[in-house]
Amino acid sequence: MASTEWMACCSNIILSTTDHRGPSIGLFLLGLSATLWVLLPSSSHLASLKKQATWAGEVLAPVLVAFEFLWLSEDHGTAWTLLIGSCLLLGLSDWLSAETLTVLTRCLGLSSLSCCLMVCLFAGNVLGAVGGVALSLPLLMEQQVETTVAAPLVSPAATEGLVKWLLNALLSVGCWASTRALGQFLLDISDRFNI
Repeated sequence: MASTEWMACCSNIILSTTDHRGPSIGLFLLGLSATLWVLLPSSSHLASLKKQATWAGEVLAPVLVAFEFLWLSEDHGTAWTLLIGSCLLLGLSDWLSAETLTVLTRCLGLSSLSCCLMVCLFAGNVLGAVGGVALSLPLLMEQQVETTVAAPLVSPAATEGLVKWLLNALLSVGCWASTRALGQFLLDISDRFNI
């Protein structure tokens, strides 16, 4: 049963690349990183690989969705700038300090969110705006959950797990909403220009 669902998921991703290549790749990376978390056993080397794959998926998914919205709205220069900036961040991440990487990641998240919101709100695509917020939120959230209470009621590990679970749920909502919104945006453009 699980292999059938996996094959259906992969075929849907491959079929969706005909209209939305960039977002399909970003959403595939998110799914791949989630699969790594579930299937691979925990070890120090694999934990580092899983963390990097998750971070790369969280960086690329909102950027590629924003890229597609920008591309469809004929703002190619901004689309390329956003995509090149995300690729540079991924490529240079090993040489950046932790603080610099956090700041640049949040700047990229804000940039992709603002681009997505601008296009979606001007086009009246509320679902795209919701998807953009849901996909960008993990980049904008604090990396580690810290409590300032001397004796917390809930353990920090449980709180961190809950926050991670909520962010993953938001990523799922963002993937669904972005896919639907891009389809609707493409139909609106096709109808407007009789393509």
